[in-house]
This record gives sequence, C-alpha cells and structure tokens, in this order.
Amino acid sequence: MHGSYNEHLSTHAVAFLLAFARRFDHYLPQKRWQRGPGMIDLPTKTVLIVGVGGAGSEASKQCAAFGMRVLGIDPRVTQPPAGMADLATPDRLEECLGEADFVIVTTPETPVTLGMFNARLFSRMKRGAYFINIARGKCVVTQDLIAALQSGQLAGAGLDVADPEPLPPDSPLWGMPNVLITPHVAILGTPYRQKWEAILLENCRRFAAGQPLLNVVDKEKWY
Repeated sequence: MHGSYNEHLSTHAVAFLLAFARRFDHYLPQKRWQRGPGMIDLPTKTVLIVGVGGAGSEASKQCAAFGMRVLGIDPRVTQPPAGMADLATPDRLEECLGEADFVIVTTPETPVTLGMFNARLFSRMKRGAYFINIARGKCVVTQDLIAALQSGQLAGAGLDVADPEPLPPDSPLWGMPNVLITPHVAILGTPYRQKWEAILLENCRRFAAGQPLLNVVDKEKWY
C-alpha cells in the first residue's frame, strides 16, 4: 500500500548505490588483499530517480545527503521533493539519462512502464553508469539489460526485482561480478501491516466524515 514502506525501498536502492560507490562489487568477491579501483566520489556525481513517488522522494533526500546532484522523472509530481535539483516529465527521460552516473528506478508496473528500460534507453545512458531497480522486474527488458552490462555500456546493476521471478539459476546475471542481486526483499521485515491498518482506519474515519480518502487509485493509469 502506498506510503507503507517508502523508507525501506529507498534505503535498499541507496544501499546498492553505496555498494557500487565503495566498490564492494569488486572487493568482496576477490578473496585477496589487493587494492583495485578507487572509490567513486559521490559529490561529483548525478543520480536520476525515475518515479518520484514516496520511495523516490525518500531516495532523493538520502542521495542529496551524500552531496549528489539529484534529478527526477515523473508524470504526475510537479514539485521536486527535498534534495532534488530538477524534476522533469517523461518526455525528458532520454535527455536526463545522458546526465546520470546512477539511475534508480522506482516506477510502478503499468502498461506504460512495461519494458520501458530497453536497449534504446540503455544506449541513451552515460557509458559506465550504474542501473538500480527496486520497482518491478517487468519494467526492464532483461536481455537488453544483460547486453548493456556485457558490452560495458553499463558499469553495473543493482537489482531487487527481475523478470522473470524467481530469476532462473542459469541467468547470466548471477555470474556477473558487476551485478548485485537481492531476491525481492527490500521491504522484508518492515512493519508495513501496522501501517496498512492505520491507513485503513484513517480512510474509514475520512469516509464517515465525507473527507477525501488516502491512496485513491487512478484506474486508467493503474496506480
């Protein structure tokens, strides 16, 4: 339910970002005491958040706290949340992708977002950028993501979701050292059921008082 686990989703996304910035993808698997690539200086980098709802807004604050320049893309939100330098509509997505060193996807799965990140969009990203998806696996064309990683167009990917799920054991993504995967667990252990109950009770109160309800879904847009 909207608003129940924003902080947990955003923290998971930013954890991926920090893991890449601190080169965990390089150092953890190597099993030897040997220096490799230097760390990524986050205050000199730009992050693009695609989907500026609750989780995207939280991620904006967290990334800004690390000194990053934060950009956002959203079809409905008109005011940039805390920490966001610029908020644009989806028609500017390709332009903004070219500026970003990290891309965080937090969009819902809708007819518009299905397969949204495909070969064309990956080619618009800055070469050597990192891709992080905590949204839905079907927002990404998996084979195109694999190709972008194999070619070096993307430096790495952090995935809490995949298409299909569970991700098959023979998927090339499992064997890529520059890919960090968690099995759709970003909200695992969070007290979201208590928040659901609180929202339900609040909506009952609002309904009885004739007030606008929380979390009303636009059925045409699917969210």
